[in-house]
Amino acid sequence: MTIIHILLMLSIGVGGGFIAGLVGIGGSIIIYPAILLLPPLFGTPEYSAYIASGLTSSQVFFSTLSGSIKAIKEPDFNAPLVLYMGGGMLGGSVAGAMVANLLTTPVINAVYIGVAILALILMFIKVKPHADAGHSYNHWLLIAVGAVIGLVAGIIGAGGAFIIIPVLLAIFKLPMNTVVTNSIVIACVSAIGSFAIKLMQGYVPLGNAIFLIVGSVIFAPIGLKVGRLLPNIVQKAIISILIVIAITELIF
Repeated sequence: MTIIHILLMLSIGVGGGFIAGLVGIGGSIIIYPAILLLPPLFGTPEYSAYIASGLTSSQVFFSTLSGSIKAIKEPDFNAPLVLYMGGGMLGGSVAGAMVANLLTTPVINAVYIGVAILALILMFIKVKPHADAGHSYNHWLLIAVGAVIGLVAGIIGAGGAFIIIPVLLAIFKLPMNTVVTNSIVIACVSAIGSFAIKLMQGYVPLGNAIFLIVGSVIFAPIGLKVGRLLPNIVQKAIISILIVIAITELIF
């Protein structure tokens, strides 16, 4: 790897890690398109969708793991919420990672774009959070929804938090602080299956992944700390903007 390549991977990891902590996502919403699109612009070898997906899964797992260590100490952390939805997503992500091996690059990108558009739509659905939203959810529905999200997340190598956040806000009507704190932990649980499968499939070149991981692990807790200071409307705006950018990059 050249110095430019190393710095590029490190920078992508830093950006993804900070965003992961800032708004409670794994960073895949910007990592996956960045890995596909940026290397050719800097004269470094480009990656296939399979490798980009594998590298994304490694970044997501370690960035969410880093952020989760801090998140579980927050007052808004809810273990049952993480257990039920995270468990469903873990099973779904394993299946999705295995299915991805059978899909073509255009199909994988189409899945990513479709889910990102759905997440964006859900972000604009206005609902009033339940006063006891952290405890009054349907456990079986959480597991089922988690499994579906995990399936899609496994295909693109994501933790799925950019989908989790709109779903928890619009469908389960949880407060933003609860969503941001717990979504990064749920994404971490989900990312275990996706990362493990893609690693076994040989889609995670460790020499490249290490720089993504280092940047992510260092900056995810910093992003989480900054995120706690932001108003809900600002966090939602940041997530929405990131989704739009990612969709636009992959379409054009």
